[in-house]
Amino acid sequence: MIQLTKQEQVYRTLKERIEKQIYAPGHCLPKEVELAVELGISRQTLRPALEQLAMENRIERVKGKGTFIRGGKEETRTRILVILNDLEHISNPYLYLMPWIQLTAENMNVKLESCSQASLLSRPGHEIVRKIANDGFQGILWFGSNFTGREPLVEILRKTGLPVLLPHASRNDQEVTGFTSMGTDYRRVLEDGLRYFAAQGHRRIAHLTQKDMRGIAEEEYFQCVRSLGLDAAPVLLYLTPEALDVRQIREGAAFLMTRTPRPTALFCFSDFYALQVYEYFAEKKIRIPDDVAVLSIGGQIGCDFLKPSLSAIDFGSSEIGRSAVRVLVEMIHEKRLNRDYIVTPHHITERESTRKMIYHTNQQKGKSL
Repeated sequence: MIQLTKQEQVYRTLKERIEKQIYAPGHCLPKEVELAVELGISRQTLRPALEQLAMENRIERVKGKGTFIRGGKEETRTRILVILNDLEHISNPYLYLMPWIQLTAENMNVKLESCSQASLLSRPGHEIVRKIANDGFQGILWFGSNFTGREPLVEILRKTGLPVLLPHASRNDQEVTGFTSMGTDYRRVLEDGLRYFAAQGHRRIAHLTQKDMRGIAEEEYFQCVRSLGLDAAPVLLYLTPEALDVRQIREGAAFLMTRTPRPTALFCFSDFYALQVYEYFAEKKIRIPDDVAVLSIGGQIGCDFLKPSLSAIDFGSSEIGRSAVRVLVEMIHEKRLNRDYIVTPHHITERESTRKMIYHTNQQKGKSL
């Protein structure tokens, strides 16, 4: 059972009273001192709860007059435009982030409206800017990444004057677009994955990845490999030209598994790569994890349902989705267009694909490290 902090309990109590209209629209709350006494808390505990309610447009704090309950739900909801990318693929992060974004938006009195990039760009740029303003949007959540700066929608969204958040992007994306971005520290991900394998006793670890390695240079990668005392043979790194080409991924798996001696562990660029590896290994009678342990980056495709279940460095879709809404609402409330780059946490979830059988029987399934 989740234990709520006192501040969270107070926030939920006040939110419930507002939603049930125990505090009706237009009602003036008691002064902070009086309300704190009524709730049996300190003003220090009350204030963050009131700030949260104000950020969600549930109350309005009028200097010199008091704190008032705002109008009906629809007229007080923060309006956010969600722009979806046009990639229809199981690796699209939108599929895994959107449910948590929707849930958090509902809890925070936010109204979302979604559209695709293609839909927006069917209009001239000035019409897009005008429509976003006329429809009353206060912020934009854009599932975009890997920007060059030449994308027409970047300049169009700048002209809206609204805060734009990229929930699954890189530092370079923030530098190129000027939009606040959230993303994973992939250097730390690589180091954590290699360190995890090393702790299991692996020394000859293959890495099957896409050619840009999410912005990490080959020499950086091998420096990390050497620092952990692992085999730094160049043939243990295979770069595919494309990230979604099944043939290239299978060719990479075949190349790595025919090196001598064969690697005892394989680090995969993504869950999609791992799926192709599983199929290739099944065809070649390569056993996971007895012959080769497999670790993926992502943890978003139902890793528990694979056989054997897939160990992964998990991006934490639920936390990213929740944080994206919170951060954008804060920016709207504070009238800020930009924030520093936000690094989202990751963790390793160990499953059967990296466990030796004797080790597997004594461990809890899906244990997070």
